[in-house]
Amino acid sequence: MLLTEYNEAEQMELFKEDGRREGILDTLVSLVRDGILSIKDAAARAGVSEDIIKKKLGAK
Repeated sequence: MLLTEYNEAEQMELFKEDGRREGILDTLVSLVRDGILSIKDAAARAGVSEDIIKKKLGAK
């Protein structure tokens, strides 16, 4: 039996936050591609590992 209650407004906020984080990460990856930021700096600003930045760089 499911004991949690679905809250649509709360769920939408979570989706928005995920989208914001993904947008920030994409922007930082673009800055790395353009030579403006290093992988290390981008990872630190995004709060992720350098491996995640490297994967995003290879994905596009």
